Amino acid sequence: MPYRQPAALALALTVLVGAVVAPVERACLAAPQTTYATDLAAFYKQVDEVYPFFDLKGIRQDWEGAKRRLAMQLRTCRSDSQFLGLVVEAMRVLRDGHATLENPKAEIPPQPKEYYPGLALLPGIKNSVLVMYPPKGYESQLKAGTPILTIDGKPARAYLEARTKQAWAKGGFFSSPQRARLFEYRIPLRGQQGERHTLTYLDGRRPRPITLPSTVEAHGWPHTYNAPKDPQRVGSSFWYARLPSGAGYMYLRRVDGSSAQGIQEALAKMPNARGWVVDLCGNGGGGYDEALINAIKAMPRPVAVIIDAGCISAGETLARDFRRYAEARLFGSKTAGSSTSKTQWAFPSGIATVRISVRSRWRNDRQPIEFNGIDPDVIVEANPEEVARGQNSAIQRASAYLMAQSK
Repeated sequence: MPYRQPAALALALTVLVGAVVAPVERACLAAPQTTYATDLAAFYKQVDEVYPFFDLKGIRQDWEGAKRRLAMQLRTCRSDSQFLGLVVEAMRVLRDGHATLENPKAEIPPQPKEYYPGLALLPGIKNSVLVMYPPKGYESQLKAGTPILTIDGKPARAYLEARTKQAWAKGGFFSSPQRARLFEYRIPLRGQQGERHTLTYLDGRRPRPITLPSTVEAHGWPHTYNAPKDPQRVGSSFWYARLPSGAGYMYLRRVDGSSAQGIQEALAKMPNARGWVVDLCGNGGGGYDEALINAIKAMPRPVAVIIDAGCISAGETLARDFRRYAEARLFGSKTAGSSTSKTQWAFPSGIATVRISVRSRWRNDRQPIEFNGIDPDVIVEANPEEVARGQNSAIQRASAYLMAQSK
């Protein structure tokens, strides 16, 4: 027969165990709280001492407000994962494209998934908005170059620019308003799965409404459009081709070991090119050395470089160096404004490390690239007729410049 404790004894043991365990549980809860508070205070101190861009970005008040807000949230923090979520929230306030949380000892809470209609847009001439790539299944209505007149009943350009301001005010892992703007055009109307948006597009001369569901998960974005056909590839990140004008064309998706090699090969294969268009749109950065600088110096003039807010980090210094060493003229729009030297810092508890920017790289005019970006000499927005014909407006403007220079 199984042994049964007398009821009185069981009750006494319950009271005794409760008296012992409760303080232990409270101590266990208090210990993480103390550790989290110490870690967060040390993180704030580190950022306050080394982060140089509060005033440049106009975010000092946001940062101080975040400290107060997160202090309240810290009171209910009960796990390492929750704590890392608070750190990520704080880092978003910095609006730094290079800020990263590394080597976490717990799972970083995932960001909520966002969905969009699978449509990519371009800012066009005369304050217009154009289709860059249509959503799957809507290719016949929303061809490339189609003007979008309204989104959810508001003028399309004003709607997207307002979303850009909201995105910058909210904060995130982008270093400038122009980078935030890129996302609002290339992966527009992000939100919850199943949301529907009504657009008015121009069909010939007739406005037509169309409703698009948000069914595509938002990650990645298209970097360029209407690229030259049948380019030659060098390595993983470099392509070159001859344009109809007789100019040479190079596209650098990243800055890596193939960059210098690609330039050398392109120049050797097309020695009679009437100047060179170098496309850095969507260049994701990387790194380069003296070999690439020497390749740039060796490029025959004239040179035209295309840039946009997709061009980030080493891509931005590369645009600067094309101007410095190849006398290039820059076409397009402002770069991402995210090019810095970083430092790595560890939380006292060892729960994670943080990589954070401590100094901007510099433009040729000695202004910081961070936040400001590299400005084009010629601002280019897409022309709907050119896009519809399969042309790239920035390549068209750059090529025309080369032809005028090489007469």
